[in-house]
Amino acid sequence: MQAALSVYWRTLRDWYNGMVSLAALNAVWFGAALTVVLLGPATAGIYAVTHSSARGTGQHLDEFFQAARQHAWLSFRWLLVNLLVGVIFVVNTSFYAAARGLLPTLILIALIAAGLFWLAMQLYVWPFLVLQEDRRLRLALRNAAFLALASPLYTLTLLGGAALAAVVSVVTVLPLAVFLTSFLALLGNQAVLERLRAFGKLPGAAPSQFDGEQE
Repeated sequence: MQAALSVYWRTLRDWYNGMVSLAALNAVWFGAALTVVLLGPATAGIYAVTHSSARGTGQHLDEFFQAARQHAWLSFRWLLVNLLVGVIFVVNTSFYAAARGLLPTLILIALIAAGLFWLAMQLYVWPFLVLQEDRRLRLALRNAAFLALASPLYTLTLLGGAALAAVVSVVTVLPLAVFLTSFLALLGNQAVLERLRAFGKLPGAAPSQFDGEQE
């Protein structure tokens, strides 16, 4: 838990130090997300920039557009996977919530736990896509699942902090457009880098931006 809290506070500090550029970047992402079609590419872009920020190499707007352009198809697949998972989750939880008996209740609890686990994985998926030389979505999902399982308390602490940031942003409205996404992207990147360092598995020369095409 202490490591997760340290990552959280470091993310808050780094976001504050880069407030102007990160808020502007978040506003660009927010405008793109409103089109729906550009949500995925904009997400790829904001994670690429915040990865560089987490590595201490600054924030570069051209990195945002490069990642968004090169990995549009990858980002669309990521959105599609999350849409399918979301539909399956809503349909099944609605069904079992309406059913009576011990077994449906146990299944509902298991579904909610699985849903929280999937949300926790999303903290790590894009940071892994930035770091991986092999940027297959399936590999990033597997790595995100392994990291979440390897550090459950760490992940739950970060998930709670992310939820707090989301609630505050939604309630106050303005941070939703200029804070939330860039903060969560920076948090995810900081968290993955910290865990890989802790496990001694951080690549020595990880790319600071997206390059190459994804199958």
